[in-house]
Amino acid sequence: FHTPPALLDAAREAFARCGETGLDSPFAGTYVPLRYYGRRAEVTALMVEIRRDTYMTEPGGSAHEGLARLASALTALVDGV
Repeated sequence: FHTPPALLDAAREAFARCGETGLDSPFAGTYVPLRYYGRRAEVTALMVEIRRDTYMTEPGGSAHEGLARLASALTALVDGV
């Protein structure tokens, strides 16, 4: 209800260059204020989970070239919506 197909498509397009993407994994759903939940379709939401190894050396190391791809994807998503 709160994640319309156009928003989901924009996220998939923005993150396509980052490699593998998924839906509702490892978590499902988004956060929506309860007063709007299931009532106001214009309140949209998208939760983005990002694996740390896609942008930094694990465990807890420095960032690598994936950080620029991630920043670009997030920027494209925000600019697209």
